[in-house]
Amino acid sequence: MANSFKKMTTNGVIKRLHHGMFISIDDIHIQPGFNRRDDDETTRRANDELYEYLVNGGTVPPLEVYEREEGGVWIVEGHRRYSCYLRCRDAGKPVNQIHIIPFRGNDIERKARVMTSNRQLALSDMAKAGVIRDLAAFNLTTQEIARYVHLSVPTVEKLMTLGMANHDVQQAVKSGDVALSAAVERVKEFGEKAGEVLEQDKAAAAAAGKKKVTRSFIAPEISVKKARRLVELVALASISEEGTITLDGLPLAEVLSIVEEHKSIAVQRSKAVK
Repeated sequence: MANSFKKMTTNGVIKRLHHGMFISIDDIHIQPGFNRRDDDETTRRANDELYEYLVNGGTVPPLEVYEREEGGVWIVEGHRRYSCYLRCRDAGKPVNQIHIIPFRGNDIERKARVMTSNRQLALSDMAKAGVIRDLAAFNLTTQEIARYVHLSVPTVEKLMTLGMANHDVQQAVKSGDVALSAAVERVKEFGEKAGEVLEQDKAAAAAAGKKKVTRSFIAPEISVKKARRLVELVALASISEEGTITLDGLPLAEVLSIVEEHKSIAVQRSKAVK
């Protein structure tokens, strides 16, 4: 008979108290490869803070779990809390019964939950890209993935591009030196050489006093406000039957200024490192 919450309750593995369901910490398991969170300094610092909070009597929401066929439960949401519970037990605290709630959803929804929890430390772009790759393995469309993880389709597409980019590109994003949009822009433009170009972008950004390579730095564009203003100015012009647009005075000067700025930006883009 398949393992179930009902069976675990009957067997005493799960205890139902007036304030919820509880299970021994030894009956909680982490599925290999499920948690995509980076093991970096930011995560370790946040885990230390959570541990200090718990070891001093703090309370947190229950873990979201689902049935493990071999017995006990798998964690869907709450990996950081679980690891800190273990640290509390190692520190001599009486940690045994852990508050849990059943996760209601299928395998795709379980994986998407890694990104949709609003109680956890925010995932890095690289971690998000890993989740997107996991979901893509279910043969979902980009639109379907976007619905599951509550992100826009363009954002999901950027994360998919990052997930398939070369290691040097991924490391540049993971380090925080390069923004996701900038990395994707370079991958689309330079392909296999994107990592080399980003290294030069980083040097150029540092020389300009920038701490991070952003898309606006590597691919400047005329502002929406100025583009809209250009349309407004042209609308004021007189147009001949042959289609000739005539402007003079201050409106002409303003149009020429916007055009010159656009030309300057075009020159900057054409000088991009190859």
